[in-house]
Amino acid sequence: MALPSLRNLQVFEVAARHPTLRAAADALFLTHGAVSRQIRALEAELGVALFTRTKRGMVLTPQGQQLQATVAEALKLMSDAAVTLGRDATNSSARLTVTVLPSFATRWLLPRLSDFQSRHPDIAVELISVMAPLDLTKKKIHLGIRNGEGKWAGVTSERLAQEKLFPVAAKNGIVGYDRLPHSAQELLEYPLLNPYDDWQRWFGRAGVTARLPLAGKTFDDANLLLQAAEAGEGVALGRKWLVADALDKGTLVRLSGPMITSLRSYYLIYPENQPLSPHAEAFAIWIRERMNDG
Repeated sequence: MALPSLRNLQVFEVAARHPTLRAAADALFLTHGAVSRQIRALEAELGVALFTRTKRGMVLTPQGQQLQATVAEALKLMSDAAVTLGRDATNSSARLTVTVLPSFATRWLLPRLSDFQSRHPDIAVELISVMAPLDLTKKKIHLGIRNGEGKWAGVTSERLAQEKLFPVAAKNGIVGYDRLPHSAQELLEYPLLNPYDDWQRWFGRAGVTARLPLAGKTFDDANLLLQAAEAGEGVALGRKWLVADALDKGTLVRLSGPMITSLRSYYLIYPENQPLSPHAEAFAIWIRERMNDG
């Protein structure tokens, strides 16, 4: 039997630790629909039911309980090994570990990290790119950048910037359409990507009545979402920080309509009741400056 998808196993393990799929989706920064689809896909791969659906939420079946215990241990071993190997690669006194969401790392942080390293050539930055939050103290990670409401156990959180949302599409157009939409009302005639991602609020702000659920492809990672938009597959509700470079390069263009404030912000986090090391403080000063500049 082929091994099941690692991503589906990761999503299942988080869902198994939460009372509802909504809570698991919030922890993973995914939509409820994305979590549900990945669990169904894992059940199909294994040929067994992992959850019993009830009115009050999801309950693990005996097979689900067995799998959860095994997967949790396996993921812990892999995470511990990755952190240990990465930290041993260079002198730990000159290494700064930062955990960050994959989409933020790819779309914003990595293109700008050379600026930090040119200012601090003595600091080796190790990025740990993961969807789920890590225990910074247990993993001995210096800093993290998370997107949410700023309330996480065991860490001090400092808001860096609030996210803004607006529709974007490929500059070269959307496949199957002669032109890009010229108004918020016209957007309803085009494929909307991740139709659950604040589109209802955006259309409300634009003064357009939209029926939900809106039809459209969904993606569980913001980077994949933007890649689909760049490929002309539809219109995405872009996050200001993640689409900035694509707008500058012209692979995406902003469409007409309002910019709304996200319910989430980006936060710099670090272990509670622990002073920042000089290296961590240098990175904190740098990222505050860069995110303040936009």
